[in-house]
Amino acid sequence: MTENREPFVFYTSGSTGEPKIVRKSYECLFNEAIDLAKFFGFSKDIVFVSTVSDEFMYGTTFTLMLPKVLGCKVDEERVVYPEDIKNYDKFVFVSTPSFLEKLAKYNYTFKQKPEMIISAGAKLDDKIFEYLENISNGVTEIYGSTEAGVIAYRQSASSRLNFFDAVKYDNGKISSPYFDESELELNDELEFFQDGFVIKQRNDRIVKIQEKRISLDEIEKVLNTNNFIEKSYCLKLDDKLCVAVVLNNDGKIFLENNGKLELVKKIKKTNPCHSGEGRKGSLFILPKKWRFLTNLPVNDRGKIDSKRIREWFNTNITYPNVVGFSNDGQNSEIDLIFPKNSNFFNGHFPDFPILPGVVQLFFAKEFAKDVYNLDFVPQKVKKIKFSSIIKPECKVKLVLSKKEGSVDFKYISGEKTFSSGTFVAQNRGYTHL
Repeated sequence: MTENREPFVFYTSGSTGEPKIVRKSYECLFNEAIDLAKFFGFSKDIVFVSTVSDEFMYGTTFTLMLPKVLGCKVDEERVVYPEDIKNYDKFVFVSTPSFLEKLAKYNYTFKQKPEMIISAGAKLDDKIFEYLENISNGVTEIYGSTEAGVIAYRQSASSRLNFFDAVKYDNGKISSPYFDESELELNDELEFFQDGFVIKQRNDRIVKIQEKRISLDEIEKVLNTNNFIEKSYCLKLDDKLCVAVVLNNDGKIFLENNGKLELVKKIKKTNPCHSGEGRKGSLFILPKKWRFLTNLPVNDRGKIDSKRIREWFNTNITYPNVVGFSNDGQNSEIDLIFPKNSNFFNGHFPDFPILPGVVQLFFAKEFAKDVYNLDFVPQKVKKIKFSSIIKPECKVKLVLSKKEGSVDFKYISGEKTFSSGTFVAQNRGYTHL
C-alpha cells in the first residue's frame, strides 16, 4: 500500500527555455522505487552516498524513495568534493557525469569499492564509464527525465541502452507507471539495434539559424574532434551560433603563443565541417562567437548551466585568454593573458594602457564563481592592494583560495604580486550550486 500524500512538485532544468513545473504523484514515485529496488537487489545494510540534491527528480528517486523502500540508510551530507566521501563498507554512490569525470581526471580511487555507481543527467562518456567500472563493483547509467522518471539504462561501457521492463515505447511515445499521464512524447530521436538503442539526437537542441535547422549536439560532436578542444557547448543567441570551449593543453599553448583570433581561424580551418567532410546542413554553420573557459559550469543536476554561459556572451566586456588552469578543490591557479585589443584598455590610459583595478576585481569574482561552482554574491572586498600595474599581453596567474564564507585572490607573475584581496560573501549567496 502506498501512502496518501500530496503530489511532488519539480522543475525542469530549463536548459533551452524557462523551467517547467512538473507534478508527480506519490504513487508514481513509489511504483518507480519498488521496481528499482527489484532491479538492483540492494541489501538493507547498504548506505546511499550522493553528490545530487533530493530537491530534484533524480535525487528524489535515488536518495529518498529508493532507500526508503529498501530500508537503507542515506548519508545526509551531500558530497561536494571527492575527499568528502566517507569510508563505508558497503555503499552506493549516486552522482552525475560532471562529477564522475573529475574522479577520472584526478585518477581517484575509493577507499572501499562502491557496490554500484549510479549516473544520470547526461550521457556518460565511454572512457569515463570504463574507468568507473575499474574502481567499483558495478556502474549503471540512467536515461530519464523529470516528466517521465526512469526510462532506460545501461550497465557497461560497451552496451547500449535498454528500456526498463515497465516502460513501453511506441512510435516516439512512452508509457509507464512512473508518471500520471497515459503517455509522453520523447524529445529525443532514438536509433534502435538488436541489443538496445542509442540517443541519436536531442530534438529540443534543434535551432533555426540562417533559415537552416541546426543540431547543437551535432556541432559539438564535430568540434570536440578538434585537436585543440577538450569539450564544447553550443547555443543560439540573437540568431547567431555561439560556442563555449574548454581547450586541451595543445589548445592552451597555441592560444598563448598566437592569440584568440588565430586560434579560432585554426579551429575553423581544420574542422571537418569547414573542410566539407561533414554532412551538409547543420555542420556547415560555424559559430560566430567564441568563449574559451576554464571549464563548463554545471548546475545541481550535473547538467551544463546554459544560463551562466549566456551571461558570459551577453557581458559587454572582453574576456581574457585562459592558457593554464589547475584546481584541487580549495586552491586554484588560472593563467591569463589580457589581449591588447580588449575593450577595457580603451582610454585607460592613452599611449600607456594598463589593466583597470575594477576589471581585476570583476574577473577574480567571475572565476571564483565558476571554478568553485558558487552562487557567489560578494558583500564587500577587504584587504585589497594594488601593488603593480598589469600591461596588455602580460601573462599573469590568478590565484584563488576558497575559505568559509570568503575567497582570497591575487594576481601574480613569478615572485611579483600585482594585486590581492578577499571577497566576503553574503550568507545567502555563498552556496554550492
